[in-house]
Amino acid sequence: MVDRPTLGIEPTVKTELYITPELKQSLDLLTLGAAELTSYVNEAALENPLLHVDPPRWQTSGWAGDRSLWKKRRPRDAAPFDPIAALKAPEPTLADRLMAALHALQLEPERLRDARLIVGALDERGFLGVPLEALAERFARPLERLEAALLIVQSLDPPGIGARDLRECLHLQHRRLGQPLPILTAIIDAHLEDVAKGRLQAIARRLRVPIEDVADAVSLLRTFHPKPGSRYAEEPIVYMIPEAAVRNVSGTLQVMIDDDVLPRLSIDPALARLQHDTALDPHTRDYVSRKIAQAQKLIEQLEARKTTLQRVLEAVVRRQAAYFLHGPDRLKPLTMQVVAEDVGLSVSTVSRTVRDKCIETPWGLIELRRLFPSSIGGEGEAATQEAVTRKIRAYIEAEDKTRPLSDADLAAALSRDGFPISRRTVAKYRTAAGIPPSHQRRQPSSAM
Repeated sequence: MVDRPTLGIEPTVKTELYITPELKQSLDLLTLGAAELTSYVNEAALENPLLHVDPPRWQTSGWAGDRSLWKKRRPRDAAPFDPIAALKAPEPTLADRLMAALHALQLEPERLRDARLIVGALDERGFLGVPLEALAERFARPLERLEAALLIVQSLDPPGIGARDLRECLHLQHRRLGQPLPILTAIIDAHLEDVAKGRLQAIARRLRVPIEDVADAVSLLRTFHPKPGSRYAEEPIVYMIPEAAVRNVSGTLQVMIDDDVLPRLSIDPALARLQHDTALDPHTRDYVSRKIAQAQKLIEQLEARKTTLQRVLEAVVRRQAAYFLHGPDRLKPLTMQVVAEDVGLSVSTVSRTVRDKCIETPWGLIELRRLFPSSIGGEGEAATQEAVTRKIRAYIEAEDKTRPLSDADLAAALSRDGFPISRRTVAKYRTAAGIPPSHQRRQPSSAM
């Protein structure tokens, strides 16, 4: 007797990640800088009559004009068109900013021309819109030179600039975080379509990892910009306000969150009493109760945001204490993964916390993400490219110009000073800084 297939219903158990609207709002608030957060809160107040907002100090005084950084961002409450303001010179484009950054690197003329050619070939997304081979053929440049120039452009801000496709763009931003996550690398390589369709369980099954790890990686991925150049083409400049300060008090570093840079929220007491007014119809009292709950939730989320920022900053300050106590030369390599482990948060939460925020330090205003410099070259040295480049410049400025230091000499000197790096790494960063080799720096002796 042949068994026939039958249809039936069997219970199964599976794990799915579900983000509530409240959690999504908390994550969004964590990502916003002070200026954007103020606009967000003002919008919420327009929709919730029970939410009372006292404006932050920088909106009611001239304080912001003296102490803020500029940042490309479209404000939610953009001002009406001003014909007088329209007569001002236009803001720098992405190409303008990249060209200025290239000149600041003090590259040698040939390398600068190659890098400028790459910048000129970027499209509105910030991607390299034509193959390198086509550029090399069209402008009669060696392909290896253009490949080196592309690496220089890709090292500039915003992260992801100069990518040749979406995957490379995401990989570039991923590497900027310091220590890449293997799961996220695999997701970018082969599972972007699954991410777009929300198939996290399928990704976890194929990679043979817990769904929670996939969710953390995807959450971090969503903080990346798929079109890093488009922000500069479309968004005007607004203030980026420092939300905290790090003070050196008698040799002890203290993190101080500045509550005055954010709006103060409260619930209107007169309107809140309406929820207990029996003279009103039940629908009105229910409306008031719901709006009170929404206002309370937003107030709690802002307090949680402040707590998270405090925790992350304290962890960063502990790790970068030498920088805050002794100066920029003492900035050390640091990854968001390390800070995340210190405070018990996910890497994506740390990434959201530092995004578009800056702090005051004893050495001036600094964007928070600048406190996460990468370690140089693939050799595991505990030094940043910036620190090594400064050392190289100092050695060369003090060298005997009739017998300039070779790259091997520089590597040996760096090793003695606690920077054990190879001659090839020295040559790489010397070249990137626009410093010529020793034979080009040599000057004839003045002795007869």
